[in-house]
Amino acid sequence: MIEEVLKKFAEKFNADLEKEMNALRGGALVSTMRYAVLGGGKRLRPFLVLVAAEMGGLTYEDVFPLMMGVELVHSYSLVHDDLPCMDDDDFRRGRKSTHAVYGEAMGVLAGDALLNYAYEYMLGNAVKAKNVGGYITAISCIMVRAGYMGMLGGQSYDIDEEVKKQFKREDFINMYSGKTGALFQAALGAGAFAAGLTEEEITALLKCGNYLGVAFQLKDDLDDLTQDQKGVDEKEKKPCLTMLSTISPEAAKEFVELDRDVAVDTVKDLKNSENLVALINYLLTFPKEEKPTSDNPPKAE
Repeated sequence: MIEEVLKKFAEKFNADLEKEMNALRGGALVSTMRYAVLGGGKRLRPFLVLVAAEMGGLTYEDVFPLMMGVELVHSYSLVHDDLPCMDDDDFRRGRKSTHAVYGEAMGVLAGDALLNYAYEYMLGNAVKAKNVGGYITAISCIMVRAGYMGMLGGQSYDIDEEVKKQFKREDFINMYSGKTGALFQAALGAGAFAAGLTEEEITALLKCGNYLGVAFQLKDDLDDLTQDQKGVDEKEKKPCLTMLSTISPEAAKEFVELDRDVAVDTVKDLKNSENLVALINYLLTFPKEEKPTSDNPPKAE
């Protein structure tokens, strides 16, 4: 099952990532970088790099620098996202966020350092690539989609709750496409370019990454939704407007399932796309609701 494949990948990737981060030498800044990167997580974005690369015959070792690079970019974005001037979150993945431990100034510097080191690490390993031209294009794919036209552009819409009060559904879709979809595109695109896939295959994977990212973000919003506290960060009790301010949870669920189906249809006929299709279905399928039985009757209101 893809869940087990992802779990085993994360275990191996985390071990290799820790080895590389522990090889860095420095003082408080490097310690802060390690804390930010080695805090766990599903490691979905590096896994997407691998899944796309495997479609073209590359291996884990062939694209590890790209996988690490995209994860460093993702980690820096989370560090900055948690800062007091952004989302002002003191917790991330069940532990204190980076700035809450090391201070706001060091959080800013660590995020900057992770972004810079991501490109330093990827470019430093370019000479080892089987397809140097494709590898360099893969790095460019990550850079563009992590920048002002991609992830950062999406984040810029997410920092002003007053502006978001005027958002329509399409505005939230555009925001999700940037803040989440762009890095999913970067991961799939990087693996595809490195593997030398065809233009048609790369286009399909980039389209898939956008639909996957938007639906993934909306499903995450749904998962965070509580019966008593809609549209509020439960830990901080602060406003946190999402697309759920424009549509009902039922309509949002249908939206996620529609985007899931589009993402699957976009890549299902590509060669060696089985793992990608399985991953999309795993990430974007809701658990089946338990039907009432005589042994389990519905509770009275």
